[in-house]
Amino acid sequence: MKRIYLQKISQHGEICYIGKLDPRELVKVATKVEMSEVQDAQRPLNKKRVQEISKYVNDENGILPNTLTLATKDNSFEIKQDSDTQFYYIDFPSDSNEFISFQNTIDVMDGQHRLYSFLDEFCKLGVDTPFELGFTLYDKPTLAQRRKIFISCNEKQEKVSGNLLMWFKIQLDMVSDEERDFYSVVQKLSEEYPLRGHIIMSAENIKNGVKAKEVMAAMKQAKINMLLVNGQPLTEEQKVKIICTYLCSWEKFASFKFATSKLKEAGPAIKMAGLKYMLLLLPTIWERALSTRSIFTEDFVKGMLSQLATHLGVERDRFFTCEEHRFNFRDRTVTDDFAAKCNSILVSLGAGNFNPLG
Repeated sequence: MKRIYLQKISQHGEICYIGKLDPRELVKVATKVEMSEVQDAQRPLNKKRVQEISKYVNDENGILPNTLTLATKDNSFEIKQDSDTQFYYIDFPSDSNEFISFQNTIDVMDGQHRLYSFLDEFCKLGVDTPFELGFTLYDKPTLAQRRKIFISCNEKQEKVSGNLLMWFKIQLDMVSDEERDFYSVVQKLSEEYPLRGHIIMSAENIKNGVKAKEVMAAMKQAKINMLLVNGQPLTEEQKVKIICTYLCSWEKFASFKFATSKLKEAGPAIKMAGLKYMLLLLPTIWERALSTRSIFTEDFVKGMLSQLATHLGVERDRFFTCEEHRFNFRDRTVTDDFAAKCNSILVSLGAGNFNPLG
Protein backbone atom coordinates (compact mmCIF):
# COMPACT_ATOMS: atom_id res chain seq x y z
CA MET A 1 0.00 0.00 0.00
CA LYS A 2 1.09 3.57 -0.54
CA ARG A 3 0.05 6.69 1.30
CA ILE A 4 -2.01 9.32 -0.60
CA TYR A 5 -2.13 12.64 1.23
CA LEU A 6 -5.34 14.67 1.35
CA GLN A 7 -6.40 18.21 2.21
CA LYS A 8 -9.54 18.56 4.34
CA ILE A 9 -12.27 20.92 3.07
CA SER A 10 -15.34 22.11 5.02
CA GLN A 11 -18.42 23.73 3.44
CA HIS A 12 -21.46 24.41 5.64
CA GLY A 13 -20.59 21.42 7.79
CA GLU A 14 -20.06 19.11 4.82
CA ILE A 15 -16.57 17.57 4.95
CA CYS A 16 -14.61 16.38 1.93
CA TYR A 17 -10.96 15.83 1.04
CA ILE A 18 -8.94 16.69 -2.06
CA GLY A 19 -5.99 14.78 -3.46
CA LYS A 20 -4.46 13.45 -6.68
CA LEU A 21 -3.86 10.02 -8.20
CA ASP A 22 -2.95 8.36 -11.46
CA PRO A 23 -6.39 7.67 -13.04
CA ARG A 24 -5.06 4.40 -14.48
CA GLU A 25 -4.78 3.22 -10.87
CA LEU A 26 -7.86 4.96 -9.53
CA VAL A 27 -10.15 3.37 -12.12
CA LYS A 28 -9.15 -0.07 -10.83
CA VAL A 29 -10.91 0.56 -7.51
CA ALA A 30 -13.92 2.40 -8.96
CA THR A 31 -17.35 0.78 -9.09
CA LYS A 32 -17.74 -1.31 -12.21
CA VAL A 33 -20.46 0.26 -14.37
CA GLU A 34 -21.96 -1.12 -17.56
CA MET A 35 -22.31 1.25 -20.49
CA SER A 36 -25.76 2.92 -20.74
CA GLU A 37 -26.84 1.39 -17.41
CA VAL A 38 -29.19 3.52 -15.29
CA GLN A 39 -27.52 4.56 -12.00
CA ASP A 40 -28.88 5.69 -8.63
CA ALA A 41 -27.11 9.04 -8.44
CA GLN A 42 -25.41 9.54 -11.80
CA ARG A 43 -26.24 9.75 -15.49
CA PRO A 44 -25.76 6.60 -17.63
CA LEU A 45 -22.23 5.99 -18.88
CA ASN A 46 -21.92 6.87 -22.58
CA LYS A 47 -19.35 4.73 -24.39
CA LYS A 48 -18.95 7.21 -27.24
CA ARG A 49 -18.14 10.00 -24.78
CA VAL A 50 -15.61 7.77 -22.99
CA GLN A 51 -13.93 6.98 -26.31
CA GLU A 52 -13.83 10.67 -27.28
CA ILE A 53 -12.06 11.60 -24.03
CA SER A 54 -9.66 8.69 -24.39
CA LYS A 55 -8.77 9.75 -27.94
CA TYR A 56 -8.30 13.34 -26.77
CA VAL A 57 -5.90 12.26 -24.01
CA ASN A 58 -4.10 9.55 -25.96
CA ASP A 59 -3.80 11.07 -29.42
CA GLU A 60 -3.96 14.82 -28.84
CA ASN A 61 -1.96 15.15 -25.61
CA GLY A 62 -5.14 16.44 -24.00
CA ILE A 63 -5.25 17.59 -20.39
CA LEU A 64 -8.15 17.18 -17.92
CA PRO A 65 -7.89 19.98 -15.35
CA ASN A 66 -11.29 19.47 -13.68
CA THR A 67 -11.32 17.28 -10.59
CA LEU A 68 -13.28 14.08 -10.15
CA THR A 69 -15.86 13.83 -7.37
CA LEU A 70 -15.63 10.49 -5.54
CA ALA A 71 -17.15 8.70 -2.57
CA THR A 72 -15.96 5.84 -0.40
CA LYS A 73 -18.52 3.03 -0.20
CA ASP A 74 -17.39 1.29 2.98
CA ASN A 75 -14.43 1.22 5.35
CA SER A 76 -11.97 -0.08 2.76
CA PHE A 77 -10.48 3.38 2.49
CA GLU A 78 -10.20 4.80 5.98
CA ILE A 79 -9.34 8.48 6.08
CA LYS A 80 -6.65 8.94 8.71
CA GLN A 81 -4.64 11.83 10.11
CA ASP A 82 -0.87 11.72 10.43
CA SER A 83 -0.01 12.53 14.07
CA ASP A 84 3.30 14.15 13.10
CA THR A 85 2.31 16.26 10.08
CA GLN A 86 -1.43 16.58 10.81
CA PHE A 87 -2.04 15.77 7.13
CA TYR A 88 -4.92 13.50 6.21
CA TYR A 89 -4.31 10.44 4.07
CA ILE A 90 -5.61 7.13 2.79
CA ASP A 91 -3.67 3.93 2.16
CA PHE A 92 -3.99 3.06 -1.52
CA PRO A 93 -3.19 -0.21 -3.35
CA SER A 94 0.19 -0.44 -5.05
CA ASP A 95 0.33 -4.00 -6.45
CA SER A 96 -2.00 -6.30 -8.38
CA ASN A 97 -3.08 -8.36 -5.37
CA GLU A 98 -4.00 -5.25 -3.40
CA PHE A 99 -5.98 -3.85 -6.33
CA ILE A 100 -8.01 -7.06 -6.46
CA SER A 101 -8.89 -6.64 -2.78
CA PHE A 102 -10.04 -3.04 -3.33
CA GLN A 103 -12.20 -3.53 -6.42
CA ASN A 104 -15.55 -1.64 -6.43
CA THR A 105 -14.78 0.37 -3.31
CA ILE A 106 -15.04 3.90 -4.79
CA ASP A 107 -18.13 5.48 -6.36
CA VAL A 108 -17.72 8.17 -9.02
CA MET A 109 -20.27 10.91 -8.31
CA ASP A 110 -19.07 13.26 -11.04
CA GLY A 111 -16.49 12.87 -13.80
CA GLN A 112 -17.18 9.22 -14.59
CA HIS A 113 -16.57 9.63 -18.34
CA ARG A 114 -13.15 11.11 -17.64
CA LEU A 115 -12.18 8.37 -15.20
CA TYR A 116 -13.50 5.39 -17.18
CA SER A 117 -11.64 6.61 -20.26
CA PHE A 118 -8.56 5.26 -18.45
CA LEU A 119 -9.82 1.69 -18.42
CA ASP A 120 -7.34 -0.64 -20.13
CA GLU A 121 -9.66 -1.17 -23.10
CA PHE A 122 -9.59 2.55 -23.90
CA CYS A 123 -6.37 3.99 -22.48
CA LYS A 124 -3.25 3.81 -24.66
CA LEU A 125 -0.93 5.96 -22.55
CA GLY A 126 2.44 4.40 -22.01
CA VAL A 127 3.16 3.17 -18.50
CA ASP A 128 6.06 5.60 -18.31
CA THR A 129 3.86 8.58 -19.22
CA PRO A 130 3.03 10.54 -16.04
CA PHE A 131 -0.64 11.49 -15.81
CA GLU A 132 -2.55 12.51 -12.69
CA LEU A 133 -6.08 13.69 -11.94
CA GLY A 134 -7.23 15.72 -8.99
CA PHE A 135 -10.16 14.40 -6.99
CA THR A 136 -12.58 15.46 -4.28
CA LEU A 137 -13.39 12.60 -1.90
CA TYR A 138 -16.47 12.26 0.32
CA ASP A 139 -16.51 9.64 3.07
CA LYS A 140 -19.45 7.23 2.80
CA PRO A 141 -22.18 9.75 1.80
CA THR A 142 -25.78 8.53 1.81
CA LEU A 143 -27.68 8.10 -1.45
CA ALA A 144 -29.49 11.39 -0.82
CA GLN A 145 -26.16 13.15 -0.22
CA ARG A 146 -24.68 11.65 -3.39
CA ARG A 147 -27.60 12.89 -5.44
CA LYS A 148 -27.34 16.34 -3.90
CA ILE A 149 -23.61 16.45 -4.69
CA PHE A 150 -24.27 15.38 -8.29
CA ILE A 151 -26.82 18.19 -8.69
CA SER A 152 -24.36 20.69 -7.20
CA CYS A 153 -21.65 19.57 -9.61
CA ASN A 154 -23.87 19.95 -12.66
CA GLU A 155 -26.90 22.18 -12.13
CA LYS A 156 -24.97 25.26 -11.06
CA GLN A 157 -22.46 25.03 -13.89
CA GLU A 158 -23.13 27.22 -16.94
CA LYS A 159 -21.97 25.52 -20.11
CA VAL A 160 -19.26 27.43 -21.94
CA SER A 161 -20.25 28.45 -25.46
CA GLY A 162 -18.99 26.01 -28.08
CA ASN A 163 -18.30 29.06 -30.22
CA LEU A 164 -15.85 30.45 -27.65
CA LEU A 165 -14.22 27.05 -27.24
CA MET A 166 -13.74 26.87 -31.02
CA TRP A 167 -12.07 30.30 -30.94
CA PHE A 168 -9.67 29.11 -28.24
CA LYS A 169 -8.90 25.92 -30.19
CA ILE A 170 -8.12 28.00 -33.27
CA GLN A 171 -5.72 30.16 -31.27
CA LEU A 172 -4.03 27.04 -29.90
CA ASP A 173 -3.95 25.28 -33.29
CA MET A 174 -6.03 22.40 -31.93
CA VAL A 175 -8.37 21.97 -34.91
CA SER A 176 -8.44 19.83 -38.04
CA ASP A 177 -7.34 21.20 -41.41
CA GLU A 178 -10.97 21.31 -42.54
CA GLU A 179 -12.05 23.27 -39.46
CA ARG A 180 -9.14 25.68 -39.96
CA ASP A 181 -10.12 26.24 -43.59
CA PHE A 182 -13.77 26.90 -42.76
CA TYR A 183 -12.83 29.18 -39.87
CA SER A 184 -10.55 31.24 -42.10
CA VAL A 185 -13.36 31.76 -44.61
CA VAL A 186 -15.83 32.69 -41.87
CA GLN A 187 -13.34 35.11 -40.33
CA LYS A 188 -12.96 36.89 -43.69
CA LEU A 189 -16.74 36.94 -44.15
CA SER A 190 -17.04 38.63 -40.74
CA GLU A 191 -14.90 41.46 -42.10
CA GLU A 192 -16.80 41.90 -45.38
CA TYR A 193 -20.26 43.15 -46.29
CA PRO A 194 -22.96 41.84 -45.85
CA LEU A 195 -21.99 39.72 -42.80
CA ARG A 196 -19.67 42.31 -41.21
CA GLY A 197 -21.02 42.99 -37.73
CA HIS A 198 -23.27 39.92 -37.84
CA ILE A 199 -20.92 36.99 -37.05
CA ILE A 200 -19.93 36.24 -33.46
CA MET A 201 -16.33 35.06 -33.75
CA SER A 202 -15.71 34.38 -30.04
CA ALA A 203 -17.97 35.73 -27.28
CA GLU A 204 -19.01 39.17 -28.57
CA ASN A 205 -22.49 40.42 -27.74
CA ILE A 206 -24.15 40.91 -31.13
CA LYS A 207 -27.93 41.15 -31.14
CA ASN A 208 -29.38 38.54 -33.52
CA GLY A 209 -25.80 37.60 -34.46
CA VAL A 210 -24.85 34.17 -35.76
CA LYS A 211 -22.06 32.13 -34.21
CA ALA A 212 -18.96 31.36 -36.25
CA LYS A 213 -19.08 27.69 -35.28
CA GLU A 214 -22.65 27.37 -36.58
CA VAL A 215 -21.77 29.16 -39.82
CA MET A 216 -18.90 26.70 -40.26
CA ALA A 217 -21.28 23.78 -39.72
CA ALA A 218 -23.73 25.19 -42.27
CA MET A 219 -20.95 25.65 -44.83
CA LYS A 220 -19.84 22.07 -44.25
CA GLN A 221 -23.39 20.77 -44.66
CA ALA A 222 -23.78 22.81 -47.85
CA LYS A 223 -20.48 21.34 -49.12
CA ILE A 224 -19.08 24.77 -49.93
CA ASN A 225 -15.60 23.20 -50.13
CA MET A 226 -16.85 21.05 -53.01
CA LEU A 227 -17.60 24.01 -55.29
CA LEU A 228 -15.50 23.82 -58.45
CA VAL A 229 -14.55 26.06 -61.34
CA ASN A 230 -13.03 24.47 -64.45
CA GLY A 231 -12.73 21.28 -62.42
CA GLN A 232 -10.63 22.92 -59.68
CA PRO A 233 -11.59 23.71 -56.06
CA LEU A 234 -12.22 27.37 -55.34
CA THR A 235 -9.57 29.34 -53.51
CA GLU A 236 -10.40 30.91 -50.16
CA GLU A 237 -10.67 34.35 -51.78
CA GLN A 238 -13.05 32.99 -54.41
CA LYS A 239 -15.26 31.38 -51.77
CA VAL A 240 -15.48 34.66 -49.87
CA LYS A 241 -16.29 36.58 -53.05
CA ILE A 242 -18.99 34.12 -54.12
CA ILE A 243 -20.64 33.98 -50.69
CA CYS A 244 -20.64 37.77 -50.33
CA THR A 245 -22.11 38.24 -53.82
CA TYR A 246 -24.70 35.57 -53.14
CA LEU A 247 -25.80 36.94 -49.75
CA CYS A 248 -25.92 40.52 -51.05
CA SER A 249 -28.34 39.19 -53.67
CA TRP A 250 -30.53 37.73 -50.93
CA GLU A 251 -30.53 41.07 -49.06
CA LYS A 252 -31.75 42.95 -52.13
CA PHE A 253 -34.16 40.23 -53.19
CA ALA A 254 -35.89 39.87 -49.80
CA SER A 255 -35.42 43.49 -48.62
CA PHE A 256 -33.43 43.01 -45.42
CA LYS A 257 -29.93 43.62 -44.01
CA PHE A 258 -28.11 40.90 -42.08
CA ALA A 259 -26.41 43.27 -39.65
CA THR A 260 -29.00 46.00 -39.16
CA SER A 261 -32.51 44.69 -39.83
CA LYS A 262 -34.74 44.01 -36.85
CA LEU A 263 -36.06 40.51 -36.27
CA LYS A 264 -39.64 41.72 -36.67
CA GLU A 265 -38.82 43.06 -40.14
CA ALA A 266 -36.54 40.31 -41.46
CA GLY A 267 -37.83 37.25 -39.65
CA PRO A 268 -35.55 34.19 -39.73
CA ALA A 269 -33.47 35.68 -42.56
CA ILE A 270 -31.10 37.23 -40.02
CA LYS A 271 -31.04 34.19 -37.74
CA MET A 272 -28.88 31.10 -38.19
CA ALA A 273 -31.77 29.08 -39.63
CA GLY A 274 -32.21 31.58 -42.45
CA LEU A 275 -28.51 31.87 -43.22
CA LYS A 276 -28.13 28.09 -43.23
CA TYR A 277 -31.05 27.78 -45.65
CA MET A 278 -29.44 30.30 -48.01
CA LEU A 279 -26.08 28.53 -47.89
CA LEU A 280 -27.73 25.18 -48.65
CA LEU A 281 -29.08 26.65 -51.90
CA LEU A 282 -25.78 28.21 -52.97
CA PRO A 283 -24.20 25.12 -54.61
CA THR A 284 -27.27 24.55 -56.78
CA ILE A 285 -27.33 28.16 -57.99
CA TRP A 286 -23.56 28.00 -58.60
CA GLU A 287 -24.03 24.88 -60.71
CA ARG A 288 -26.77 26.63 -62.67
CA ALA A 289 -24.32 29.44 -63.48
CA LEU A 290 -21.87 26.83 -64.74
CA SER A 291 -24.42 24.98 -66.84
CA THR A 292 -25.84 28.14 -68.44
CA ARG A 293 -22.41 29.77 -68.83
CA SER A 294 -23.58 32.78 -66.84
CA ILE A 295 -21.40 35.16 -64.81
CA PHE A 296 -22.17 34.77 -61.09
CA THR A 297 -23.46 38.28 -60.39
CA GLU A 298 -26.07 39.67 -58.04
CA ASP A 299 -28.47 40.05 -60.96
CA PHE A 300 -27.99 36.40 -61.94
CA VAL A 301 -28.66 35.20 -58.39
CA LYS A 302 -31.68 37.50 -57.97
CA GLY A 303 -33.06 36.11 -61.21
CA MET A 304 -32.79 32.58 -59.86
CA LEU A 305 -34.38 33.60 -56.57
CA SER A 306 -37.24 35.33 -58.39
CA GLN A 307 -37.97 32.11 -60.30
CA LEU A 308 -37.95 30.23 -57.01
CA ALA A 309 -40.32 32.70 -55.35
CA THR A 310 -42.69 32.54 -58.33
CA HIS A 311 -42.72 28.75 -58.19
CA LEU A 312 -43.44 28.87 -54.43
CA GLY A 313 -46.10 31.54 -54.87
CA VAL A 314 -44.61 34.01 -52.41
CA GLU A 315 -43.77 37.71 -52.69
CA ARG A 316 -40.03 38.34 -52.66
CA ASP A 317 -40.05 40.88 -49.79
CA ARG A 318 -42.14 38.46 -47.70
CA PHE A 319 -40.04 35.39 -48.46
CA PHE A 320 -38.93 34.99 -44.82
CA THR A 321 -41.81 36.72 -43.05
CA CYS A 322 -45.01 35.27 -44.52
CA GLU A 323 -46.72 32.82 -42.19
CA GLU A 324 -46.34 29.75 -44.37
CA HIS A 325 -42.58 30.31 -44.76
CA ARG A 326 -41.84 31.14 -41.13
CA PHE A 327 -42.92 27.58 -40.38
CA ASN A 328 -40.05 26.32 -42.56
CA PHE A 329 -37.45 27.69 -40.14
CA ARG A 330 -38.80 26.45 -36.84
CA ASP A 331 -36.23 23.65 -36.44
CA ARG A 332 -33.25 22.06 -38.14
CA THR A 333 -35.08 19.18 -39.83
CA VAL A 334 -37.84 21.35 -41.26
CA THR A 335 -35.30 23.86 -42.60
CA ASP A 336 -33.25 21.09 -44.20
CA ASP A 337 -36.39 19.67 -45.84
CA PHE A 338 -37.41 23.10 -47.14
CA ALA A 339 -33.93 23.66 -48.58
CA ALA A 340 -34.05 20.25 -50.27
CA LYS A 341 -37.44 21.12 -51.78
CA CYS A 342 -36.12 24.43 -53.10
CA ASN A 343 -32.96 22.80 -54.44
CA SER A 344 -35.09 20.37 -56.43
CA ILE A 345 -36.77 23.39 -58.05
CA LEU A 346 -33.45 25.06 -58.84
CA VAL A 347 -31.65 21.88 -59.84
CA SER A 348 -28.86 22.41 -62.32
CA LEU A 349 -29.06 21.16 -65.88
CA GLY A 350 -25.34 20.31 -65.81
CA ALA A 351 -22.04 22.10 -65.57
CA GLY A 352 -19.70 23.02 -68.40
CA ASN A 353 -16.09 24.14 -68.64
CA PHE A 354 -16.82 27.76 -67.76
CA ASN A 355 -15.70 30.20 -65.08
CA PRO A 356 -18.71 32.01 -63.54
CA LEU A 357 -16.33 34.41 -61.77
CA GLY A 358 -15.69 36.12 -65.12
